[in-house]
Amino acid sequence: MRIGIFHNRYFERGGEDVAADAEAALLAKAGHEVHRFTADNRETLTRSPLAPVKTAFVAHWNPETPRQVDAFLDAHPVDVAHVHNFFPVLSPSLHWALVRRAVPVVQTLHNYRLLCANGMFLRAGKPCEECVSRGPWNALRHGCYRGSRAQTAVWARATAHHRRRGTWEDAVSLFTTPSEFARAKLLQAGLAPERVVAKPNPVADPGPPAPPGEGAAYVGRLSHEKGVDLLLEAWRQQGGGAPLTIVGGGPEEARLRAQGERIPGVRFLGAQDHGRALAAIAAAAFVVVPSRWYEVFPMAALEALACGRALVVPRDTALAEIVEPGRTGLHFAFGDAADLSRACRELLHAAPFTRALGEEARTCYEDLYAEGPALARLEAVYASVLRASA
Repeated sequence: MRIGIFHNRYFERGGEDVAADAEAALLAKAGHEVHRFTADNRETLTRSPLAPVKTAFVAHWNPETPRQVDAFLDAHPVDVAHVHNFFPVLSPSLHWALVRRAVPVVQTLHNYRLLCANGMFLRAGKPCEECVSRGPWNALRHGCYRGSRAQTAVWARATAHHRRRGTWEDAVSLFTTPSEFARAKLLQAGLAPERVVAKPNPVADPGPPAPPGEGAAYVGRLSHEKGVDLLLEAWRQQGGGAPLTIVGGGPEEARLRAQGERIPGVRFLGAQDHGRALAAIAAAAFVVVPSRWYEVFPMAALEALACGRALVVPRDTALAEIVEPGRTGLHFAFGDAADLSRACRELLHAAPFTRALGEEARTCYEDLYAEGPALARLEAVYASVLRASA
């Protein structure tokens, strides 16, 4: 197939950027003809002092995007277009430009931004789904996008405009999202079941797992929604000084480092490249993903499975879908540091059990999330939209 990958890169590289790159590489490796069309928030928003203002005005409809898409398709005809992120630079004018050229569109929803200003269904540290029932302008009351009412208004305007215009009904052939949990949220918001497919992101094989190391690891962004402070409190409660390695950077790094200084066994490595992050996972006995938000399907969790490491994750989130309790890891009560501490103690004090969970985690990765199954799912999605558009 000839496949166009369309993606608006984030200011700071994150999981969505990794997933878009991984799928493009996977398709090319399988022999498909892959052409990439990208915009970059870092480049666009720092171009001039007025660039952020200009971007805010065109986030609901960027008039430059259709011209760029036409030039791209003239040079690189494609059978199907796969859109990852379009906000804020590309805008949904991208989707209509593709439709005008009779190219079927697959839109992956890596977060909940179609329904929520911050994309996380999270406000004041707790789950919030008000905008699903009250509409996008509700978010303006709280400044849900980056704590700014002005920036939230940009999202609300774009969201309201494209709901009225019918963009998501008429300009997208099929939505994909990485988990059944996220799919259920989208269906609750009114998307038709036949138009949303759960399709996990691919994760490259890091190779045969090393024997389990010691203690636990966390790999990810150091921000409030990730719940690292919850993990640190759980580690303090479990006592014993077992190793806890925290890899990543972010806005809460200084505060979390200060909290961790008082807890035996905790060490921060800061932001690391991909190879060193995987090495930190391999050096641990298990991995903890303590998120306060619902998540969609974090890459760090899938990479823990690939490395043959048990996972500790919260119930009632997309993460619980990845982990079968007692087989590939353990669950804890969402937002409950004491229960998280209990789960970590269980794995720290039962090495044979933790090792067995890690072995099953690797089997789970090979069966469901390795490149072979991931490619088959992706090709099936494209084939279905091509059949529907024929």
